[in-house]
Amino acid sequence: MKSIKLYILLLALPILAGCTKWLDGAQPTDQNLDNIQYSTEAGINSVLNGFYRTLSSEKLYGSVMTITALELLAHYYYYEENLTNNGDFTYFNYMSRYQYEESVVKNPFSGVWSEAYSAIFRINSFISAVSASDVLHEGKQRMALGEAYGLRAFLHLDLFRLFGSKAQGIGIPYNLSAEVIPHETQAPEDFFALLLRDIEQAKELLRDDPIITDGVLDLTQVKPTDNVTEKEIFDRYLRSYRMNYYAVLALQARALMFKGDAQAAALVAQSVIDNAFGDKKPFRWADKRRVDADRNYIFFSEVIFGVYNFDLYATWEKYIYGTRPGQTYTMSSSMLANIFRFDNTGGSLTLWEDVRIQQWQPSKVGTGQYISNKLGRFARANENNPIQYYQPLMRMSEMFYIVIENRLLSGHPVGAMSLLNEVRFNRGSQYESLPDSTTATVSGTYEMLEAEYYKEFYGEGQVFFYLKRKESNEIFDANAVGKIPVGNIYVIPIPEGERNI
Repeated sequence: MKSIKLYILLLALPILAGCTKWLDGAQPTDQNLDNIQYSTEAGINSVLNGFYRTLSSEKLYGSVMTITALELLAHYYYYEENLTNNGDFTYFNYMSRYQYEESVVKNPFSGVWSEAYSAIFRINSFISAVSASDVLHEGKQRMALGEAYGLRAFLHLDLFRLFGSKAQGIGIPYNLSAEVIPHETQAPEDFFALLLRDIEQAKELLRDDPIITDGVLDLTQVKPTDNVTEKEIFDRYLRSYRMNYYAVLALQARALMFKGDAQAAALVAQSVIDNAFGDKKPFRWADKRRVDADRNYIFFSEVIFGVYNFDLYATWEKYIYGTRPGQTYTMSSSMLANIFRFDNTGGSLTLWEDVRIQQWQPSKVGTGQYISNKLGRFARANENNPIQYYQPLMRMSEMFYIVIENRLLSGHPVGAMSLLNEVRFNRGSQYESLPDSTTATVSGTYEMLEAEYYKEFYGEGQVFFYLKRKESNEIFDANAVGKIPVGNIYVIPIPEGERNI
């Protein structure tokens, strides 16, 4: 079918950016390669698409920043308490105990640092080249540059959330240059000034994003008689697969929240909800009655931005769908109880009200161990499904949580709980099961909000960043019911020898 072919054309474009042999050595210098690469719209699209492919690599959001290392830091996964009993758990143990000096822990984070800054360098080259080019018409040029500025800000923010600390005054470089020169570390306040400036630039450039008027156009609805061109597909379809206008707004809310400006963050988050969420708008609640039947545990219609990850299922099978303890990532029944402690208990997991628990299935590793099918192959209905190989990176529920947290910080637990109940109702909880918002307290609502983050963002790397932003002094025990105290665990050491990039 044409729709399948068009879908592949959009999402399986090869990564050409940064590859010096993509023309099989036909040109002798990088400058000539750049000139050819940026000489056509197709070439520019290929470079831009390459950035998204880089995001989906295992060193970044294909693994380390989502389903493996970041989730170990959040204590989603079971690990052996005693290394002498089972050496296979070495990596799990060191990561879960925040032993950042160990090489098995250093290596993945060193990969994040180098891969992200390498991508930023290429994005900077793209911005420079496209800004000076007359190949694209003005509207297309603005769109391409808007995505690039948004991606640059997205990567920088996550680098700071991992390696920086506003509370401790630890900054990292903010690279705006395509020159191969050292870039000095920015103090946190200067870093955020540059970050928010990039976001504002992206917002302005993407002000005519077709997602605003057309929503997330679905390629499965394209008919052979529609004669949709490849250019139209690249520009207009499945904008949630790209750094779109609303994704930039969501990024701004996330950045302001991490900066410590909850009120400003909530205003932006509320604007996203008001303008982009609901019937006949780009994003809407997933049908809670169909989540399990459709295996739509990512709640596709609510995802503001994600990436096409062709290796998604292979990665899931490699790390999750295994049988060997110490190499397969499993959640203990105790941790499952920690996360869903405010929900119905007992009986089959499929009978619990909250549909998010239905993604968790018994693991082949052993009794009391569970794995998530959220990103598993079986969770996609067919090859012509728009959620095929889709890895979420920003979702609408985060906007709700930001508004909720601001209400708590402002001393309004009743309003916070009321909004939290709205989210939980749309995740399957019945009104009679939800707490009375009129009697809500700040501390009690915060406890429920933390559980929400764990339930909502498994496999997306957001929980550790939430805990870091809150400077939580305790964290769920991965192996038992309850929490354990933690110290200064939230700043990953910058890789040795790479403080200036």
